[in-house]
Amino acid sequence: MINTHIPQDSLVLYKTHPARVRQADADKLTIEIAGGETARVRSKDVTLLHPGPLRSLAELRPPAGDVVTAWEILAGSATTLLELAELAYGAFTPATAWAAHQLLADGLFFRGTVERIAVCTADEVAQTRAARAADAAEKQAWEAFIARAKAGHVAAEDRRYLREIEDLALGRAERSRVMRALAREESAENAHAALLEFGAWDDAVDPWPARAGVNLTPPALPLPAPW
Repeated sequence: MINTHIPQDSLVLYKTHPARVRQADADKLTIEIAGGETARVRSKDVTLLHPGPLRSLAELRPPAGDVVTAWEILAGSATTLLELAELAYGAFTPATAWAAHQLLADGLFFRGTVERIAVCTADEVAQTRAARAADAAEKQAWEAFIARAKAGHVAAEDRRYLREIEDLALGRAERSRVMRALAREESAENAHAALLEFGAWDDAVDPWPARAGVNLTPPALPLPAPW
């Protein structure tokens, strides 16, 4: 919504958080933010979400609604916060305006700005869901690996994480997210010790030549001329 006029007791967005306008002066607004704190801000520092009246931020309770149906009706088009709130929650109130903004911030079904909301297509929603599922699976795999590593053992599927420790042990890298997660100093010596502990390396692996930059590739020597 364009900030042409922001009345008292309206709902505004301030630094991604909801705020209530307690006093609207000609040059500045006094807003109430979470926890009952107040701040003096310029009107251009906030975005009007609903003209109110909003008597308390506690009124912004999640409303019941049908977000999926609203998205299906609007899919592939553009909409406004007012229209989205009415379609998804049946009315345009401070609580539904804030709920509609949270849908926009989430980015699954709706994207853009408060002034112009783009409604995602079915393909875009499917892609976002797939990406989020992949991210969740990767996070779960990472956490499972760290738990195993802290317990002193690793599994076959952990090889991709161990390569990072190997790079540190061989001097090919200076930092290691794995070593940091394990609360171990990021040094080549500690990386070597970790690989031995996990059974990824044994005493036959000598990291010193690679760490010192020694070229281990045999030289290509010319063959002697045939008799």
